[in-house]
Amino acid sequence: MSEELISPTKAAEIAGCHDDTVRRAIEAGFLPAQRVGRNWIIKRKDVETWIEAGRPNRRRKSSHNDDEDVE
Repeated sequence: MSEELISPTKAAEIAGCHDDTVRRAIEAGFLPAQRVGRNWIIKRKDVETWIEAGRPNRRRKSSHNDDEDVE
């Protein structure tokens, strides 16, 4: 049994979001994908896991400044 591989466009369709959201998730490391030439391929089960996680697509910058002394 082989795993279903899909394009970012198909992943966006399944997730109900824009293609750019999928691309950002891949670039941020939230959605595993493999580059094949100029294209990305994604395992459908990874898309489903990403959806269950709330479709994160960017790393949030911390508002906490580590250099400050907190008393």
